[in-house]
Amino acid sequence: MRYRVRHRNRYQYGQPVSLCHSHATLLPRDTLNQQVLSARLTILPVIEDVHERHDLFGNRVSQFSIDEVHTELNVLAESEVEVRPTRVDLERDVAWDAQLVIPAKTRLYCRPSVYVPTSNTDIQQFASGFFTAGRGLLESTNALNEFIFREFVYDQNFSDVETPVGLVLSEKRGVCQDFAHLMLATLRSRGVACRYVSGYLETDPPPGQPKLMGADASHAWVSVFVPGTGWIDFDPTNGLLPSERHVTLAWGRDYGDVVPLKGLMTGGSQHALEVSVDVTPLE
Repeated sequence: MRYRVRHRNRYQYGQPVSLCHSHATLLPRDTLNQQVLSARLTILPVIEDVHERHDLFGNRVSQFSIDEVHTELNVLAESEVEVRPTRVDLERDVAWDAQLVIPAKTRLYCRPSVYVPTSNTDIQQFASGFFTAGRGLLESTNALNEFIFREFVYDQNFSDVETPVGLVLSEKRGVCQDFAHLMLATLRSRGVACRYVSGYLETDPPPGQPKLMGADASHAWVSVFVPGTGWIDFDPTNGLLPSERHVTLAWGRDYGDVVPLKGLMTGGSQHALEVSVDVTPLE
């Protein structure tokens, strides 16, 4: 599938801003099953210099500064990507508690992070219901993925970025970001290497296909490292394994590593943010 992606962020400030320094993680990356055909940022107020670099995780990060007085900032990311379907054999599994060899670069994804604690006793008890002795890593992860989809309520009014995973677990509700963080915490509490993936879903599905939850905004899911196989993606919000309807933007330990737009500014006071996302299939 080939898609055109438009992701617009519009900030309106209560007071004029005289200077801002921003980092944007809004340009998609190439993956084993995804090729970026084109990608660009359009920024208002207009600026001439946008510097791109790759972060620790290989994501594309755009850096820019605005040193003129402004009361509104618009950042539009437009890209075209081609996504190929992935085929995962869940039968080709390994025991999650075997002595598995994890590459040094991958061990970073085994550790707790800002939004993904692993010492929470409720999380550890929750994990024990899926990761029993000798059970397959893919089998356990898929059961966890389907359980979150089946038993948790998608509720856009429940949480924000600071909502702890313990509360998501106890209330059994949240949005894609919450479910991804909960799944990561559960996996890492058992020593499983896993990462947070940000991206998009096809906004209008093909005839006869259900619209996936989270399709009208940025989406988030989880990728698990399986020794001998590689990284396998799971989408707990929709209870499935991502394929050609998921467009990957970036990945990291948690949301904090892939924030779409962040920075520092002088002035501004309060601000209002409008975000719009559109993922359109191309013939």
